[in-house]
Amino acid sequence: MKRIPLFMALIVCLLFPFQGAIAEGSIPAGRLTIKEAQRLALDNNPDIRQALAAIRSAEALLSQAYSAWWPQISANGGYFRKYADIQPDWQPDSSVVKRFNELNGGLEVNWLLFNGFARRSQTLAAKYGVEQTHRVKENTERLLLEAVATAFYQSQLAQEKMHIAEQNSAFNRSLEKNALIRYKVGSAPKSEMLNFSVRALQAESDFIEAKRAFTIACSVLAELMGLPDADLKEDLYPAPVDQNVQETIPSYAELVDIALHHRPDLLALESAIGAARAEKNAKKGAWAPTIGLTAGVNYLKQTDIHPVQEEVTAYGGVGVSWDLFTGGRRSAEFQQKKADQLAIEEKKHRKELEIQSAIRQALANASAAKETWKRQDKACEMTLKIRNDIEKLYTTGSADLTRLNEAQTDLVRAQGLGASSLIQFRLALEKLRSESGLTPDVSMSDPWRGESER
Repeated sequence: MKRIPLFMALIVCLLFPFQGAIAEGSIPAGRLTIKEAQRLALDNNPDIRQALAAIRSAEALLSQAYSAWWPQISANGGYFRKYADIQPDWQPDSSVVKRFNELNGGLEVNWLLFNGFARRSQTLAAKYGVEQTHRVKENTERLLLEAVATAFYQSQLAQEKMHIAEQNSAFNRSLEKNALIRYKVGSAPKSEMLNFSVRALQAESDFIEAKRAFTIACSVLAELMGLPDADLKEDLYPAPVDQNVQETIPSYAELVDIALHHRPDLLALESAIGAARAEKNAKKGAWAPTIGLTAGVNYLKQTDIHPVQEEVTAYGGVGVSWDLFTGGRRSAEFQQKKADQLAIEEKKHRKELEIQSAIRQALANASAAKETWKRQDKACEMTLKIRNDIEKLYTTGSADLTRLNEAQTDLVRAQGLGASSLIQFRLALEKLRSESGLTPDVSMSDPWRGESER
């Protein structure tokens, strides 16, 4: 009889060191909301700064186009030492060699008055270019906010899986202790105690895997937020999942109407069409004459020569140039710009079809995710009640170990599916929002999200 306690002590020493694998408070959690994460991403992400640089570049091109409406003023001058070998017409058999200094300077004004309205079209094309870069920036923000939401919700899903694994481990460890006591008194076999030990170790492995997924999701989130070293500190960990979610899903017609008026990539194509049309019209100016105003004054002084030469010349007038024949170059350039415009128009039509298809798919996914989440949530509640009833029957000896294991496995699976379905529903709503072009305002409350995530 004395050998049994010693043998049991060895088993306890071998088994119970694993119980500390999931320490209390080991689940990483913070207070970062999705709105705060998206706001930080918009402030720090390099893609946004790159888009802002593109806007500044387009604005500089617009300033260059505006400069064509103003006169161009040029100054020139110089001081030279010259050598001249002159053969006078009246003395063909003789030459005069002179070395002298020359000082000259001038000021000239050129003002383009008319070039077949090409200048106006080029300015309009530059304006459309600025508008297009603004739309590209908005589309970059749209895609960035969608990516941040995906990484944020993935990290929350990993948190939920850690909670499930922790609860599963605690449940099996508790039953393990009870089985150990029953084994000591000889009312339960050792395999029953080892069963709970194995299941607790499996739960701890699930916890480690979920924590790995959380670390990866946080790394992606930190990269999108533009944090140094792509490292998400503990004070910026995502907050726990909010179970409240807006269940209202807009209709397809409403979403398509919103998308066709708000999708930044579609609006960018409209700006590109306007720019292409303006560039095509600018090519029409090649068939018209170019009229410009020219005026200036020149000063010339030559020294070390007798007599000293000094003169001032002023001039002004209107110049006209007109290309009458270019070998078909003007027509070819016009046709090229016309083809470019048609290509962008077809690209816009293709984008409209893509948006409509994407909204249909996102709407179907959101509707299915909503129904799945509601059913999984109800199934999780029912599975928990079943497990609790089986646990009570097991403690009284009315249910066997196999039935308890099945009930616990079903509960863990149901909890995992419930957490995943909620996150999938949130992701489906974010995808639906992004496809419709509704960029969330990260500074105000958002009716599409839960209360704690605003």
